[in-house]
Amino acid sequence: MCSLDLETTNAGILYEACYTEPIMIRTVKKYWTVLRVGLVVSWIRLLLRRKSLPLVLDRLNPRSMTGRPDEAVMGDLANYVDRWLQLFPYNKKGNCFPRSLALYWFARRLGYPVLFQCGLRKEDLNLDGHAWLTLDRQPFHETGQPSQCFIVFFSYPQDPAAGGRQDSAIRRQGNRTAMS
Repeated sequence: MCSLDLETTNAGILYEACYTEPIMIRTVKKYWTVLRVGLVVSWIRLLLRRKSLPLVLDRLNPRSMTGRPDEAVMGDLANYVDRWLQLFPYNKKGNCFPRSLALYWFARRLGYPVLFQCGLRKEDLNLDGHAWLTLDRQPFHETGQPSQCFIVFFSYPQDPAAGGRQDSAIRRQGNRTAMS
């Protein structure tokens, strides 16, 4: 039991001095989450080398979404995914592709019915691609409005707003998919 003079002790110091176990448990959970995010990012990168995008997405999609959406947890996960990809970039053009896939994996398990989307836009004489998540037609943990800059050519799972169809050419694609 902890006995400190309450007149001279700040409540936060009292909490930390008397209850060290919750802080330790919280720290262990944080580092376990950081490690788990790193493992998921690595697993997704390996999957992308061996399988087509639709097969990777089928693998990432949970059988059922039983989790409870928690914005604080999802924000932490997005931050950790960004940090891992900052340390170990996917390619020199960007990390949007593995970032969106990793966030898709975590978001679906937390119960968020997000859509994975890929889009293209023409820049000068080149095509530029981007991948992002949407929730209720709004970007999910994404800066800006990619759907205003890019033409969506692929959505997973099938976007009911787009008439429930998915590009069959991409569905039949058997080779690796590479995006920025």
